Amino acid sequence: MHKLFVYGTLKKGFSRNTILKDSSFIGDARTKPSFTMIDLTYFPGILEIGNISIYGELYEVSDETLQYCDVIEGHPDFYKRIEVELTNNTTAWCYVLDYTKYENPLVISSGKWE
Repeated sequence: MHKLFVYGTLKKGFSRNTILKDSSFIGDARTKPSFTMIDLTYFPGILEIGNISIYGELYEVSDETLQYCDVIEGHPDFYKRIEVELTNNTTAWCYVLDYTKYENPLVISSGKWE
């Protein structure tokens, strides 16, 4: 089993949450302030640079669910899956974007996709 931190369309109430239907919801979570959240119109992304805490949800997922998330998130070509530190001093997998590919992005300074 793996911990997976999600912050966009995989969260409850959003279009891709059904992918996590067989996973255990651990609770709301937040990253340490090491990122920048950007608006990609229909979904957010986070860059591995910055000083924003990202708000999201933490799940416990199976190997199969994690592999399926890799496919739908385009890992490693679009999003890259990395381990991130959360404010509760745990780590979890999370999908991030390569900051070198985004010039002048629309920043979501709250760190929360709604």
